[in-house]
Amino acid sequence: MDRQDPARERVHFERIAKRRGKLYWAERTAAGRRRRDIRSGLLATAAAAGLGDDARILDVGCGIADYTMPFARRTGATVIGIDVAPSLLARARPSAPRNVRLVAANVEALPFATHAFDAVIGHAVLHHLRLDRAIPEMLRVLRPGGRFCFAEPNLLNPQVFVERTVPFIGRWLENSPGETAFTRWGLRRTLGRYGLVDLAIRPFDFLYPLTPAPLVPMVERVGRVLERTPLVAEIAGSLLVSARKR
Repeated sequence: MDRQDPARERVHFERIAKRRGKLYWAERTAAGRRRRDIRSGLLATAAAAGLGDDARILDVGCGIADYTMPFARRTGATVIGIDVAPSLLARARPSAPRNVRLVAANVEALPFATHAFDAVIGHAVLHHLRLDRAIPEMLRVLRPGGRFCFAEPNLLNPQVFVERTVPFIGRWLENSPGETAFTRWGLRRTLGRYGLVDLAIRPFDFLYPLTPAPLVPMVERVGRVLERTPLVAEIAGSLLVSARKR
Protein backbone atom coordinates (compact mmCIF):
# COMPACT_ATOMS: atom_id res chain seq x y z
CA MET A 1 0.00 0.00 0.00
CA ASP A 2 1.14 3.55 -0.76
CA ARG A 3 2.65 5.01 2.43
CA GLN A 4 0.55 8.17 1.99
CA ASP A 5 -2.66 6.40 1.07
CA PRO A 6 -5.56 8.15 2.88
CA ALA A 7 -6.87 4.83 4.22
CA ARG A 8 -3.52 4.12 5.86
CA GLU A 9 -3.39 7.60 7.39
CA ARG A 10 -6.91 7.13 8.72
CA VAL A 11 -6.02 3.89 10.52
CA HIS A 12 -2.93 5.48 12.09
CA PHE A 13 -4.63 8.59 13.44
CA GLU A 14 -7.74 6.82 14.67
CA ARG A 15 -5.49 4.50 16.66
CA ILE A 16 -3.52 7.42 18.12
CA ALA A 17 -6.64 9.38 19.10
CA LYS A 18 -8.23 6.33 20.74
CA ARG A 19 -5.14 5.67 22.83
CA ARG A 20 -4.19 9.15 24.03
CA GLY A 21 -7.03 11.53 23.18
CA LYS A 22 -4.81 14.00 21.32
CA LEU A 23 -3.23 13.48 17.91
CA TYR A 24 0.11 15.10 18.74
CA TRP A 25 2.16 14.98 21.92
CA ALA A 26 2.80 18.74 21.67
CA GLU A 27 -0.88 19.50 22.26
CA ARG A 28 -0.58 18.37 25.89
CA THR A 29 1.76 21.17 27.03
CA ALA A 30 1.27 24.88 27.77
CA ALA A 31 3.84 25.80 25.12
CA GLY A 32 2.15 23.47 22.64
CA ARG A 33 -1.20 25.11 23.21
CA ARG A 34 0.37 28.54 22.79
CA ARG A 35 1.89 27.36 19.49
CA ARG A 36 -1.59 26.35 18.40
CA ASP A 37 -2.94 29.84 19.15
CA ILE A 38 -0.06 31.48 17.28
CA ARG A 39 -0.50 29.25 14.25
CA SER A 40 -4.26 29.68 14.05
CA GLY A 41 -3.70 33.44 14.22
CA LEU A 42 -1.15 33.37 11.42
CA LEU A 43 -3.44 31.30 9.24
CA ALA A 44 -6.37 33.62 9.98
CA THR A 45 -4.31 36.65 9.00
CA ALA A 46 -3.05 35.03 5.81
CA ALA A 47 -6.28 33.37 4.67
CA ALA A 48 -9.14 35.47 5.95
CA ALA A 49 -7.91 39.05 5.64
CA GLY A 50 -10.58 41.04 3.82
CA LEU A 51 -13.16 38.26 3.97
CA GLY A 52 -16.53 38.86 5.60
CA ASP A 53 -18.64 36.63 7.81
CA ASP A 54 -20.27 35.20 4.68
CA ALA A 55 -16.95 33.68 3.55
CA ARG A 56 -16.56 29.90 3.28
CA ILE A 57 -13.22 28.39 4.28
CA LEU A 58 -12.14 24.77 3.90
CA ASP A 59 -9.88 23.34 6.62
CA VAL A 60 -8.17 20.24 5.22
CA GLY A 61 -7.18 17.36 7.49
CA CYS A 62 -8.69 18.98 10.58
CA GLY A 63 -8.55 15.86 12.78
CA ILE A 64 -10.19 16.61 16.14
CA ALA A 65 -10.46 20.29 15.13
CA ASP A 66 -7.82 21.57 17.57
CA TYR A 67 -6.90 24.25 15.03
CA THR A 68 -10.28 24.61 13.34
CA MET A 69 -11.99 25.96 16.45
CA PRO A 70 -9.58 28.84 17.26
CA PHE A 71 -9.36 29.72 13.58
CA ALA A 72 -13.15 29.91 13.32
CA ARG A 73 -13.38 32.08 16.43
CA ARG A 74 -10.86 34.52 14.95
CA THR A 75 -12.53 34.88 11.55
CA GLY A 76 -16.31 34.60 11.98
CA ALA A 77 -16.43 32.89 8.57
CA THR A 78 -18.10 29.55 7.97
CA VAL A 79 -15.37 26.94 8.30
CA ILE A 80 -15.85 23.47 6.84
CA GLY A 81 -13.38 21.06 8.42
CA ILE A 82 -12.74 17.80 6.60
CA ASP A 83 -10.88 14.68 7.64
CA VAL A 84 -10.62 11.17 6.28
CA ALA A 85 -11.26 9.70 9.77
CA PRO A 86 -14.93 9.99 10.86
CA SER A 87 -14.18 8.98 14.45
CA LEU A 88 -11.93 12.02 14.91
CA LEU A 89 -14.68 14.35 13.73
CA ALA A 90 -17.15 12.68 16.09
CA ARG A 91 -14.93 13.70 19.01
CA ALA A 92 -14.93 17.32 17.89
CA ARG A 93 -18.59 17.86 16.93
CA PRO A 94 -20.03 18.35 20.44
CA SER A 95 -17.84 21.42 21.03
CA ALA A 96 -17.98 22.90 17.52
CA PRO A 97 -19.24 26.51 17.38
CA ARG A 98 -22.10 27.47 15.06
CA ASN A 99 -19.80 28.59 12.23
CA VAL A 100 -17.97 25.24 12.07
CA ARG A 101 -19.18 22.21 10.13
CA LEU A 102 -17.24 18.94 10.15
CA VAL A 103 -17.41 16.56 7.20
CA ALA A 104 -15.81 13.14 6.68
CA ALA A 105 -14.15 13.34 3.27
CA ASN A 106 -11.11 12.27 1.29
CA VAL A 107 -9.15 15.29 0.07
CA GLU A 108 -8.47 13.45 -3.18
CA ALA A 109 -12.21 13.44 -3.98
CA LEU A 110 -13.89 16.35 -2.21
CA PRO A 111 -17.71 16.35 -2.02
CA PHE A 112 -18.01 20.06 -2.82
CA ALA A 113 -18.86 22.09 -5.88
CA THR A 114 -16.21 23.75 -8.00
CA HIS A 115 -15.27 27.22 -6.66
CA ALA A 116 -17.20 26.58 -3.42
CA PHE A 117 -14.63 28.17 -1.06
CA ASP A 118 -12.97 31.54 -0.57
CA ALA A 119 -9.91 29.99 1.10
CA VAL A 120 -8.36 26.58 1.69
CA ILE A 121 -6.23 26.15 4.79
CA GLY A 122 -4.55 23.42 6.78
CA HIS A 123 -2.20 22.81 9.67
CA ALA A 124 0.53 20.20 9.24
CA VAL A 125 -1.42 18.30 6.60
CA LEU A 126 0.29 18.71 3.20
CA HIS A 127 3.18 16.52 4.31
CA HIS A 128 0.73 13.64 4.83
CA LEU A 129 -0.82 13.88 1.36
CA ARG A 130 -0.23 12.62 -2.16
CA LEU A 131 0.14 16.16 -3.44
CA ASP A 132 -0.26 15.28 -7.10
CA ARG A 133 -3.80 14.11 -6.29
CA ALA A 134 -4.75 16.40 -3.41
CA ILE A 135 -3.65 19.83 -4.66
CA PRO A 136 -5.63 19.78 -7.93
CA GLU A 137 -8.74 18.82 -5.98
CA MET A 138 -8.21 21.56 -3.39
CA LEU A 139 -7.73 24.09 -6.16
CA ARG A 140 -10.86 22.84 -7.92
CA VAL A 141 -13.05 23.82 -4.97
CA LEU A 142 -11.20 27.13 -4.42
CA ARG A 143 -12.61 30.14 -6.26
CA PRO A 144 -10.38 32.24 -8.55
CA GLY A 145 -8.45 34.67 -6.39
CA GLY A 146 -9.04 32.54 -3.28
CA ARG A 147 -6.32 32.05 -0.67
CA PHE A 148 -4.30 28.86 -0.19
CA CYS A 149 -2.60 28.88 3.24
CA PHE A 150 -0.86 26.14 5.22
CA ALA A 151 1.59 25.66 8.09
CA GLU A 152 3.99 22.76 7.51
CA PRO A 153 7.07 21.21 9.20
CA ASN A 154 10.46 22.55 8.11
CA LEU A 155 12.91 19.80 7.18
CA LEU A 156 15.85 22.07 8.04
CA ASN A 157 14.82 22.19 11.69
CA PRO A 158 17.14 19.77 13.57
CA GLN A 159 14.40 17.89 15.40
CA VAL A 160 12.18 17.62 12.33
CA PHE A 161 15.14 16.37 10.30
CA VAL A 162 15.96 13.65 12.83
CA GLU A 163 12.30 12.59 13.13
CA ARG A 164 11.96 12.20 9.38
CA THR A 165 15.31 10.55 8.65
CA VAL A 166 15.83 8.20 11.62
CA PRO A 167 13.00 5.64 11.38
CA PHE A 168 12.98 4.40 14.98
CA ILE A 169 12.68 7.96 16.32
CA GLY A 170 9.76 8.66 14.01
CA ARG A 171 8.05 5.49 15.25
CA TRP A 172 8.76 6.41 18.89
CA LEU A 173 7.11 9.80 18.34
CA GLU A 174 4.21 8.02 16.61
CA ASN A 175 4.62 9.76 13.29
CA SER A 176 2.43 8.30 10.60
CA PRO A 177 4.07 5.95 8.08
CA GLY A 178 3.74 8.36 5.18
CA GLU A 179 4.56 11.73 6.68
CA THR A 180 7.50 13.75 5.49
CA ALA A 181 8.61 17.40 5.76
CA PHE A 182 9.56 20.17 3.35
CA THR A 183 12.36 22.57 2.59
CA ARG A 184 11.23 26.04 1.71
CA TRP A 185 12.57 25.94 -1.85
CA GLY A 186 11.36 22.39 -2.50
CA LEU A 187 7.83 23.23 -1.43
CA ARG A 188 7.90 26.41 -3.49
CA ARG A 189 8.93 24.40 -6.55
CA THR A 190 6.17 21.84 -5.96
CA LEU A 191 3.38 24.37 -5.41
CA GLY A 192 4.57 26.52 -8.30
CA ARG A 193 3.69 23.72 -10.71
CA TYR A 194 -0.01 24.25 -9.98
CA GLY A 195 -0.19 27.87 -11.08
CA LEU A 196 -0.50 29.46 -7.64
CA VAL A 197 0.44 33.15 -7.59
CA ASP A 198 1.69 35.51 -4.87
CA LEU A 199 3.36 32.44 -3.40
CA ALA A 200 5.26 33.20 -0.19
CA ILE A 201 6.85 30.66 2.15
CA ARG A 202 8.61 31.78 5.30
CA PRO A 203 10.11 29.88 8.24
CA PHE A 204 8.60 30.51 11.67
CA ASP A 205 8.27 28.96 15.15
CA PHE A 206 11.06 28.71 17.70
CA LEU A 207 8.71 27.95 20.60
CA TYR A 208 9.48 24.35 21.52
CA PRO A 209 6.49 22.42 22.92
CA LEU A 210 8.41 21.32 26.04
CA THR A 211 9.26 24.88 27.05
CA PRO A 212 8.28 25.31 30.74
CA ALA A 213 5.11 27.38 31.06
CA PRO A 214 6.74 30.31 32.95
CA LEU A 215 9.29 30.72 30.16
CA VAL A 216 6.83 30.70 27.25
CA PRO A 217 6.43 34.51 26.94
CA MET A 218 10.20 35.09 26.94
CA VAL A 219 10.91 32.28 24.45
CA GLU A 220 8.14 33.59 22.22
CA ARG A 221 9.71 37.06 22.17
CA VAL A 222 13.16 35.67 21.40
CA GLY A 223 11.64 33.49 18.70
CA ARG A 224 10.16 36.49 16.92
CA VAL A 225 13.64 38.01 16.74
CA LEU A 226 15.14 34.77 15.42
CA GLU A 227 12.45 34.56 12.73
CA ARG A 228 13.76 37.88 11.38
CA THR A 229 17.44 36.85 11.58
CA PRO A 230 18.95 35.74 8.22
CA LEU A 231 20.18 32.14 8.12
CA VAL A 232 19.06 31.44 11.70
CA ALA A 233 15.43 31.72 10.58
CA GLU A 234 15.96 28.84 8.14
CA ILE A 235 16.05 26.29 10.99
CA ALA A 236 12.72 27.36 12.52
CA GLY A 237 10.30 24.54 13.20
CA SER A 238 7.69 25.33 10.57
CA LEU A 239 6.95 26.93 7.21
CA LEU A 240 4.04 29.32 6.65
CA VAL A 241 2.66 29.01 3.13
CA SER A 242 0.52 31.76 1.64
CA ALA A 243 -0.60 31.85 -1.99
CA ARG A 244 -3.52 32.74 -4.20
CA LYS A 245 -5.31 30.89 -6.96
CA ARG A 246 -5.00 32.71 -10.25
